[in-house]
Amino acid sequence: MPGRFKEPEPPHISPTLSGKLYRKEYQIGSTRTKAMRDRKSQSPPLRRHVRNEIQRRILSGESLPGERLAQQSLAMKLGVGQGTVREALMELEWLGLVESTDGLGVFVGKLDTSRLVEAYVVREYLEGLAARSACGRVSQSNVIALRAMADRIWNLSEEGDLEEMGAVDRALHLEIVRLSRNSVLVRLAEGYWTLSMAIRASRDPRAVHSEHLRIVDAINRNAPDDAEQLARQHVLEARHMIELEAARNEFVPKWVMNERL
Repeated sequence: MPGRFKEPEPPHISPTLSGKLYRKEYQIGSTRTKAMRDRKSQSPPLRRHVRNEIQRRILSGESLPGERLAQQSLAMKLGVGQGTVREALMELEWLGLVESTDGLGVFVGKLDTSRLVEAYVVREYLEGLAARSACGRVSQSNVIALRAMADRIWNLSEEGDLEEMGAVDRALHLEIVRLSRNSVLVRLAEGYWTLSMAIRASRDPRAVHSEHLRIVDAINRNAPDDAEQLARQHVLEARHMIELEAARNEFVPKWVMNERL
């Protein structure tokens, strides 16, 4: 029909050229598949596992301050790609456990008292805010669970199981942060979890138990001012104990190695 649009015929492609195009497309597809596998291998759970293992080596003293952390060597030992190790080291640098030097590599950081005290200062304000924010947002089952954890900490101290006591204590504080329902606060808290919340301050277990119950009670009563003040004072007392022991040259970090995140 006159004036009707006629689609152009596809260009003729020789069998040889067609084969080349097919191989090229196959190569592109294979590259994309490999990239997808690489991204999958560096998934958050795997990266978290690698990060926790490197963190364990640092806190246990297996990797000493100033030691160079070679990505290739770690990747081979842990059976993962270097990209996964690199991302894990970046997270540990943000947490303050490792330090990166341009042109030289990544090294285990120096976990001195001043750095721990700095983490406690931040923790005091953020946990006060978490306790305040948790008011009016918790259920009775949340309160019962928090009280049970506080009692568990006390019982473990009586039994002399200090490792488990430290792990449950850490879990209690993390749960209060999570009950704030503030995702930004939870994210900010991650920066001090590894340092200030991974050590056990040498305090009287009876005083700690009493402080825990009063914080939970204030949250349950929906008393934000009391909850914030009590939470901040609780962290402040722990920091003062660390500073006092440091002044006497008696402070030795007691790391909580049981991962409950």
